[in-house]
Amino acid sequence: MSGPGEARRRTESALAWTVILFRFAAFAEVIALNFVGDSGLRRQVPGFAPALAVLGLASALIVAFTWRRRRVPPAWLIAADSVLTAATAMAMTVVAGTAIKGSGPDFMLPYMLLVSIGIGMAFRTLRAALAATVPLVVAYLYMQAWSGFFWLGAVPHTIGFWVDAAIAWFIAALLRRNATELDETREQVAKLAAEQERTRNGRILHDRVLQTMEALVRDGWLAEEKVRTHVAAEARWLRGYVRGEHDSSGNNLTAALEEVVEQAIRAGLTVDLNAAGLRAASAVLPVATVEALSGAVREALTNVRKHAATGHAVVRARVEGGLVVVGVLDHGAGFTSRGRGVGLRESIEGRVAEIGGSSLVESAPGEGTLVELRVPL
Repeated sequence: MSGPGEARRRTESALAWTVILFRFAAFAEVIALNFVGDSGLRRQVPGFAPALAVLGLASALIVAFTWRRRRVPPAWLIAADSVLTAATAMAMTVVAGTAIKGSGPDFMLPYMLLVSIGIGMAFRTLRAALAATVPLVVAYLYMQAWSGFFWLGAVPHTIGFWVDAAIAWFIAALLRRNATELDETREQVAKLAAEQERTRNGRILHDRVLQTMEALVRDGWLAEEKVRTHVAAEARWLRGYVRGEHDSSGNNLTAALEEVVEQAIRAGLTVDLNAAGLRAASAVLPVATVEALSGAVREALTNVRKHAATGHAVVRARVEGGLVVVGVLDHGAGFTSRGRGVGLRESIEGRVAEIGGSSLVESAPGEGTLVELRVPL
């Protein structure tokens, strides 16, 4: 199954290809119109070659930008291109002078019409798309008047600029809306499948693992009081998990860290959690990021409990410079660089690296250990 946002990504890619193809078509058509057949004499029109070069460079820039991003160019770039196209057409008309008197401005019409289609696809509101088409309309009316034709003859074509832009906008908006709905449907299906899987796993946990843990405590199979207390606490947590009482984490990193700290405390570690900076920022993170960070913190606290020769640790989470920063500090035994085990590299550094983050581990014998995780918002 495609991941969330896949339909939106594919739609934007298809629209980007449409922009590229229309650009090639627009440039090819204006060349053909002015260099092929009876109109081939227009290659002698003063100003045509420089105008063609300017428009060619502009089209090349837009095609390169679109190809690189695989998305429709930003609205500001398309709006700037509209102004440049209009200014170039009007300047060429002035430079050509009497050479185009009586012939009309149709040598630029196909290019301008196809540019208006690109305008429609780039803007997210119809009003903005129509406004960005105004320079083309003004330029064409000016060219019509300069050529000596009655300006009302330009009205059908100027309306065509707006019609093309409106149709392109409508189709692009429809495709984007359908893609968004498809992505939302996929996410709902994925959540439903996950819930069904959770229910099935919960039933297995309840019937096998949970009942065994509760029997160990209830029937006196565990003589050690400390072990019995720990197993009883874990059984209570597992029962709450089966009932869905620990689903609060999701994309809430604070809730996920509280859950990890609670588990560490039940295992016998004293942990101070300071997440005030994270709460104040009200950061909403992807579920994958929350899972990676909370899993890395869980592994760091496990290392403290097993290897640091101390019963106390501090977990601090905050937002700093566009990054979520989570640190785990202890004042235990510490270790040298040679003491960095596979668990540290894979369970902590590897988790964070997979989501585009970085990790810092500072430690020295007798001076404790600091594990700091940084992930972009």
